[in-house]
Amino acid sequence: MSSSIAVSAQGPEHALQAEQLAKKLGLPRAQAGRHYELLLHCCDTGLELVDKREKRQKRTVRVDFAKGQAAHRRRQQKKEMLVRAVGITEGMPPDVIDATGGLGRDSFILATAGCRVQTFEQVPLIGALLEDGLQRARLHPETKKIAERITLIQEDARITLQRMQRTGQKTDVVYLDPMFPKRQKSALVKKELQLLHILAKKDTQPDRLFLAALQAARLRVVVKRPVKSSTLTELPPSHSITGKTIRFDVYMI
Repeated sequence: MSSSIAVSAQGPEHALQAEQLAKKLGLPRAQAGRHYELLLHCCDTGLELVDKREKRQKRTVRVDFAKGQAAHRRRQQKKEMLVRAVGITEGMPPDVIDATGGLGRDSFILATAGCRVQTFEQVPLIGALLEDGLQRARLHPETKKIAERITLIQEDARITLQRMQRTGQKTDVVYLDPMFPKRQKSALVKKELQLLHILAKKDTQPDRLFLAALQAARLRVVVKRPVKSSTLTELPPSHSITGKTIRFDVYMI
């Protein structure tokens, strides 16, 4: 039999974690003899999302800020276009709301540069992966202080942004990274963003999130886009920072 998604454990030592996670997310525990397209797997290396739809190629997504590409970006953070787009100057990092957290990599770059970041992720399963990655990062000596500058809030960012508008609260910067189109072909997109496309709720009104961000930001709103894509809304940016495959549209307040 086939089912879409379930929670599994590597062994008895991870059974309680899997049970609690399944209950929290409203997902079934994996059962022997059943085939699942996706498994949220609790194991020694952390929480993993395993894509089993293709028998020949099993894909695994896990949030790890201490190793791999995240570690490389952490060491090179001063060269990151995102750091320039957000307006980080030495000794004066702004407070940032990352309204579309995803797997948290951009939030982590901002925190590495000294920003205090409120990261929002409304998809519970993606939020669980990010929460696990942050918990492990707080235990690692090289990433502990960085991870402690990130506060994960698992809800739609518009709830907070609209509340801020009603109460007159502001943050320095709001950062938006709408889901990239599926046509991108990088290895990272193939492995991770394709899974995010499956799990994430499609935002049919991104302009509403953008307008809420404009009302909540004190200094600027930054929007990440594929380099050849149109702007998120009809409002032209104050300026853009452009790379080979992506650009950051900056809207000064």
